[in-house]
Amino acid sequence: MPYVALYRKYRPGDFDEIVGQKAIVTTLKNQIKSGKIGHAYLFCGMRGTGKTTTARILAKALNCEKGPTVKPCNECDHCKAINSGSMIDVIEMDAASNRGIDDIRDLREKANFPPSEGRFKIYIIDEVHMLTTEAFNALLKTLEEPPRHVVFILATTEPNKLLPTILSRCMRFDFHRVSIEEIVKHMSEIANDCGVDVEDKALAKLAAVSQGSVRDALSLLDKAFAFGVDKLSYEDVLELLGAVSRDVLYNISEAVVKKDAAHIMQIIDEVASSGKDLSRFIDDLTEHFRNILMICINADRDIIDVIDEEYTILQSIAKNFTKERLLTAIDILNDASNDMKWLSQPRVVLESAMVKLTLPELWNKDEGYISRIQVLEQKVSDLARNIGHISNVSSTKDNIILTAPSVNQIPTSKNLEKPDKDIKTVKPDKNEYTENKDTDSNGADAEQIDDDQQLKKLNELWPEVLNELGKQKKMALLNFIKVGQVTPCDIKL
Repeated sequence: MPYVALYRKYRPGDFDEIVGQKAIVTTLKNQIKSGKIGHAYLFCGMRGTGKTTTARILAKALNCEKGPTVKPCNECDHCKAINSGSMIDVIEMDAASNRGIDDIRDLREKANFPPSEGRFKIYIIDEVHMLTTEAFNALLKTLEEPPRHVVFILATTEPNKLLPTILSRCMRFDFHRVSIEEIVKHMSEIANDCGVDVEDKALAKLAAVSQGSVRDALSLLDKAFAFGVDKLSYEDVLELLGAVSRDVLYNISEAVVKKDAAHIMQIIDEVASSGKDLSRFIDDLTEHFRNILMICINADRDIIDVIDEEYTILQSIAKNFTKERLLTAIDILNDASNDMKWLSQPRVVLESAMVKLTLPELWNKDEGYISRIQVLEQKVSDLARNIGHISNVSSTKDNIILTAPSVNQIPTSKNLEKPDKDIKTVKPDKNEYTENKDTDSNGADAEQIDDDQQLKKLNELWPEVLNELGKQKKMALLNFIKVGQVTPCDIKL
């Protein structure tokens, strides 16, 4: 007998065997019990979450010789025919290859004929979003008011591509990603049935890589069984996937806390030398810091998709991190992941990102926004004094000193201290001002022109201030100036 893949061999045969879709199963079972069967269903969600399988189980529940029943027997001729795909009253269409208007016209004509064997004629249209606009339009009327013996079940991974007129005619069910714990439990039952000894950590790793898809998880388990034969260890799975163990991620977390860049470089060298996939490694590390962040913000346990053993370890690690530190780490890793896709030396990018994680300047909790604003105010004040001295040299007659923005004009915390010295306006000597006023009627115009020149000079020097802030990595302050559009705008005597 030819070998059958695990995801086919262990396909659920009734509603109770469906993994991770409790709300959908409960709703469908209640409809069958009450006899309130819908005429059109829309099953949408990511791959491998049970859309087509649920559609077949619903078809069996409606056409079972002992039904309609919430638990099809899988023993009668109707159930066996549906399981083998040979029942003529259950028609499965692949909209990716039968997407034209002629295919839908043929469907409409055949839908008018009563079922030959069962109670209902059921049309399961997979990947329905692939139908053409003309085909959708041809289906609309039949979908809205089909014959009483017809039930449409549409399945798609991209419901956003469906026309609103189609969506409004269907009862929609969204299949969500299956949690790691549910997938691990399901794979453990299959492993026991197959007589293979598998470590729980190995199953958890396979479940995590599947990203909520039961079919993907069983395909990986099938591959792992071929690798491990009668026994499958955690190390076997890591070697098979080209991934690193959780202990490596824990060690990196510890090195980041200690700011030990040399230790992290040693870990990276071991990962690269063992032939691990660096892209998968940085993705795993990003997810690792994301889980720690979720714990730091007291997020619900359900959205941290790890097993209980790992969750306990992450809780102890999270005590050494702040939310700001984790957000910065995730940003650094995301940037590195994007850069690694386009550069010929991904290891260099990875090592650079790892060093950034250990830089003390990024994690210094004493240097908050308030202290950075104070530094910026001091820089602006110093620049204003320097420009004032330059102005005095070029125009000693007017004794002009340019004023910096007032401290009160910059929004700061109530605890923000003002600079030690305020910049004051030095006015010309009264007698000198009177003398200058009487000398020439064009004096005011000359002074105005000179002011404009000094303001222009100040605006030309302003980018140097911003560049200096960038060099000193005062990014928060630099963004504050740019967002607030702080620029020199006036010169006062």
